[in-house]
Amino acid sequence: MLGHSQRYLAPVLLHVGVVGTLHQDNRGAVLPVFAVTAGSLLVVAGWLTIALVDVEDPVQRMVTQAHAGSPCRLTASASVAVLMCSAALGAVPVVWSALAHDPRPTGPELLTGALAHLACAAVGIGLALPCSRLLVNGLGRSLVLSAVLFATVLLARWVPLVFPLLHAMNSELPGPALLGWTGLAASAVLAASVLLTAKAAARRVG
Repeated sequence: MLGHSQRYLAPVLLHVGVVGTLHQDNRGAVLPVFAVTAGSLLVVAGWLTIALVDVEDPVQRMVTQAHAGSPCRLTASASVAVLMCSAALGAVPVVWSALAHDPRPTGPELLTGALAHLACAAVGIGLALPCSRLLVNGLGRSLVLSAVLFATVLLARWVPLVFPLLHAMNSELPGPALLGWTGLAASAVLAASVLLTAKAAARRVG
């Protein structure tokens, strides 16, 4: 549905543009580059989530939900679909760096980059779900609310989700504890968002 609507084009082109710009000079430290592309992917994943959820009108969504069996299953399926697309987009800068960066990234650096992109994608999806048509009426309101949430998570030091990891990647290789915490936090945000958004959407319809 998302592919047929072509609503994916704008966020995908944004991510490709960010990656292409940052990799014009494939020299120097690679982790700061990963930090920027991971932050970009958070926004792109959220954008794709809103685009996928909003592609159906309420009547179509009720039909799809009837086939899915429950609101939670439908919301989870949409999240998994966007996460898979985001994983593919996140692999682009990691693979590009592995093949063309000078000096070649080490294994821990590539693993850190991959995990950072996945964590940012999960957080982006989790933040975007309650901003979509499931709970918010009007595309303008969805965009403003999601933009505020994305900016807060990416820039506010007091929000311990992805900011600590991205900040650390600008100066050093993050330790296993920070990587583990970020992965757990991102997974928790996504899981909680799927459950709470599905329940709230079901009550809203009812």
